[in-house]
Amino acid sequence: MSLSVFAAGQVSFNEIKATSANGNSVTALNNSSQVLANAGTTTSPDISVWSRSTGFSYMALNRANGVGAGINNAGIVAGAANNTGLAQAFIWQPGQAVEWLGSLGSGMSVASGINDGGAVTGFSYNSANLQHAFLWTSTGGMQDLTPTLTSIGGAFATGINSSNEVVGYYYPNGSRLPVGFFWTQAEGMQNVGPSGTVVEAVNDAGMIVGQAPNSFGYKHAFMWTSGVMEDLGTLGGVTSSALSINKNGWIVGTSLTNSGNGFLHPFLWTPAGGMQDLIVLAGLPKSLQPYSVQVNDYGVVALSTNKGLELLSPKMYADLTSSKNPSTYGQPVTFTVKITSIAGPPPDGEMVTFTVNGVVYGSIPLVNGVAQLTTSTIPQGPHIVAVKYVGDANYLPNSYEALQQQVN
Repeated sequence: MSLSVFAAGQVSFNEIKATSANGNSVTALNNSSQVLANAGTTTSPDISVWSRSTGFSYMALNRANGVGAGINNAGIVAGAANNTGLAQAFIWQPGQAVEWLGSLGSGMSVASGINDGGAVTGFSYNSANLQHAFLWTSTGGMQDLTPTLTSIGGAFATGINSSNEVVGYYYPNGSRLPVGFFWTQAEGMQNVGPSGTVVEAVNDAGMIVGQAPNSFGYKHAFMWTSGVMEDLGTLGGVTSSALSINKNGWIVGTSLTNSGNGFLHPFLWTPAGGMQDLIVLAGLPKSLQPYSVQVNDYGVVALSTNKGLELLSPKMYADLTSSKNPSTYGQPVTFTVKITSIAGPPPDGEMVTFTVNGVVYGSIPLVNGVAQLTTSTIPQGPHIVAVKYVGDANYLPNSYEALQQQVN
């Protein structure tokens, strides 16, 4: 999936607002556009999962200090909550009891992410009361990723991919500034970036994002791939931070602009388009202030803001053409629709429905965003041909009334 080129000023996302909750804080987003949010009703704060089809579903852990941190594509949640007096990492899925993950020796642990294999990463205090990064699996339990670390600042694991590769940052022994890390089972821990680097996320290709100081000392969003760090720049201000990356190399985060008012804007960075302001791409109000930004593999963006939880779904545009217009009664005519978005076409196999004057003439599956209907049964006269895209968990349904077919 690649970035499509759209006309300047064209709104590229649909804005979807979550309602009926307060204190929204987006922590994770999966490929079904389920958003993990530390939110609740006005009387019962709780960890919750939100989607546009079901609204908020509260976990009802009935535990103090509960916080959700990651949700995988099966809807399994990792987080931390009070367990026997201490915060402890857990896994939860609907209809099942909470599974507590233990600790590295102190009883205290906090999860930060979970992958589709159910592996969890985060940080825990060991028996010496030092904060270390961990990887937890159902077969191996909790593994200390920074066993030789003795610094007071400790280590934070912030992300994990499908290969159980873990990223985060730590404070080297004797240092007051963090350094990013990339950990694999085969090679152990590798440093990422200069002193002052904070790593936030990793995708399945091992591409890493976060924030690091540049040569002038300003902290900029970066992407790190195979030992090479790329400064992603800013939206015109002096600082930016990358918070999430999907499988296609789309990166989202926050940045100052050149307005000088100190307000952050959410950004989308793509290999083809560079850094773009999501306020502009989605037609959002300039008063909207982002706290957290996440992106899934289908280009859907979740925002935690001063206005609550927002979901930005790539807007599907259609181009409908006729093989012959005007045509003659009884003559076959082929209608072709091409549907695409800033994220590219919808997935293959999703359906579009062709109608003539409101009458359904056929439902056709999309292939690479294209569907065709051939018919010779349209009566004489002028007719409005329309197409409806059914949508899915990530993309909104839409109807397109694009052409008038004349049959002589």
